[in-house]
Amino acid sequence: MMLKKIFIVFISSLSFFLSYFSRIAWSIVSVYSSLKPTVIEDGIIFSLFFIGYIIVQIPAGILSDYVSPKIIALLSLVGLALSSFISGIASNIQEEYFGSILMGLSAGWIYPVTIKILSLSFSKQELPVAIGYYSLAWPLSIVLAGLILPWISINFGWRSSYYIISFVSLITAFMFIFIRSRKGEQSKREIIVKDKNVIIISLAGFLFFLAYWIITLYAYKYFLFIGLNDYLAGIAYSLLALAGIPSTIIAGYIIRSLGVKITLSLFELFYGTLTFSLSFLTLPIYIMTISSIMGFVRFVITPANSTAVSLIGGNKAGSVTGFANFFWQSSGIIAPIVASFIILSMGYFSLWIISGLIIMISSLIYFSLLKI
Repeated sequence: MMLKKIFIVFISSLSFFLSYFSRIAWSIVSVYSSLKPTVIEDGIIFSLFFIGYIIVQIPAGILSDYVSPKIIALLSLVGLALSSFISGIASNIQEEYFGSILMGLSAGWIYPVTIKILSLSFSKQELPVAIGYYSLAWPLSIVLAGLILPWISINFGWRSSYYIISFVSLITAFMFIFIRSRKGEQSKREIIVKDKNVIIISLAGFLFFLAYWIITLYAYKYFLFIGLNDYLAGIAYSLLALAGIPSTIIAGYIIRSLGVKITLSLFELFYGTLTFSLSFLTLPIYIMTISSIMGFVRFVITPANSTAVSLIGGNKAGSVTGFANFFWQSSGIIAPIVASFIILSMGYFSLWIISGLIIMISSLIYFSLLKI
């Protein structure tokens, strides 16, 4: 039984890793792309991914409550493999646009269905810890992106990154054949937003992720802008998540000790302050230090979000996750547009100031309004 649960966490986490790694890959490989994208074209590619991603969030959540979620996970990973391959062979920016929206349409199913699989497989006491280990996928994807994507792009070409994502996605898809996952509860038809906590966590999460996607999608370019070379910028980018590996592991215990509300409020406030400081402390040693601390703090917030929607949702965890994640990830459509405008009109200094303030507002909403 223990080995079965470990395998379920592993395969769910690997799927989540691929869905996240695929969406941030362009933020690094675009620097090396022969397509030479402009700032505006970069923003369009990011936005198209998130348009596709959010379109499927609510359907993914609802279907995972009524259909075997492992089948949905398998099919979405096959779609991710196909879209990654298309992004790799794209010969012009328009084909990259198509690959990006298809990638979003495929990756968007993975988070709701894997959270549903975990909620079906673990008790309420076990769930925060299981989600903590599952959430390791998030910092690992950023760490590996920063460490290996510049190296792959320089030595083997930027297209190779997408071919690797495609291959690993196919292998992971067929691993779902070996798990047994029952269907969700079908006996009740409930309005998933009747609990105001769902609205609060959706809207506060939207603000947090709006700022977070700005950081994730533009930090590497910012590190290059302030004078770091390719490899140092990659290391600094990886540090935005590296300390998140141990913090994700202990996050479940922190959440159980402080509670979801206090964890979200406190750690978001700290994360917003650190984001704010990126504008002022630009020496390499400061950037490395700030990035490391941000990595630790950020990846306590991730499992806290996932735990919150799981506890609020109960036997409708898939639907609630899909609904909340619809708002969280819709911020990814707006983030590149907002960031592009701020960078072109006011510069990176203002970008981090504004992002930090947005995160602090999200923290205040959680503290004032969330009841859980």
